[in-house]
Amino acid sequence: MVRVTITTFGYVDGRAPEPADITLDIRRHVLDTHQIPAAETRTGLDPVIADTVLSASGVARIVDNLALMAAGILDDVADARARLVKIAVGDHRGVHWAVAIGEDVARVLRMNGVDTEVIHREIAGPSAS
Repeated sequence: MVRVTITTFGYVDGRAPEPADITLDIRRHVLDTHQIPAAETRTGLDPVIADTVLSASGVARIVDNLALMAAGILDDVADARARLVKIAVGDHRGVHWAVAIGEDVARVLRMNGVDTEVIHREIAGPSAS
């Protein structure tokens, strides 16, 4: 079985997780989360934050393209022994945009029958299916 692991992270707290087959740096493509009430106490797992992120211009295309890219390399590039594709999604702090986008990419992959785990480096807890 082929599986995908998505790790979300913040560049402010360190480098991207290595190695990854795909690394997406979204720092230049995000809006200011300070415009969202109480954003500092929430993460991209919060429905208000996730809805704001996922409805921002261009984000749906980013999610679709990242899921498509991951699906495209599953059979061709996945580690032959582990049958694993690793994706890393990072923003400045790694708690809002990267988290919401990582979760949505996982949702798309899971809808297509891909075993996917999401690990949020800057907030505790993986989500798997």
